[in-house]
Amino acid sequence: MKIEDIMSKDLIIGELNQKVSEIAELMKKYDIGFIPIAQNKHIIGVVTDRDIICNTFSGELDNEAKIERYMTNNVISIDVNDTIENALKAMGKEKIKRIIISDHEKVVGILSLSDIIKTDIDEKEFMAELKKIWTIHKNIDSFHTEIDEFYL
Repeated sequence: MKIEDIMSKDLIIGELNQKVSEIAELMKKYDIGFIPIAQNKHIIGVVTDRDIICNTFSGELDNEAKIERYMTNNVISIDVNDTIENALKAMGKEKIKRIIISDHEKVVGILSLSDIIKTDIDEKEFMAELKKIWTIHKNIDSFHTEIDEFYL
């Protein structure tokens, strides 16, 4: 199976000059959690529902601010002719759940873990990359919780 057979091809692209609230509305309308952000037809960043939620609950989100303030500038992509296994490895290395798919320089789709799980990829390999993606490196020096007692 090829990347192009399982990737999402109907892309919703945000624009750099859009407000956070407009991007959130797109996510809600299309039931998606990831939007590439473009400027002059070039993808220059991505924003996820998690980016918006974390900033909302930390009190740092301004709905009227431009999305540029909250997007990730590190755009990770893989060529459509590459293998699903290599896409998964790239996702594990970068700790991302979605990756932009390109045909040389042109964006042609987005591949998510949800797309990959529907394939016949080796389960052991899939689980190994999932562990990389969801590994959290806690800074134990900055936060310490003391638990006295909990009951059920």
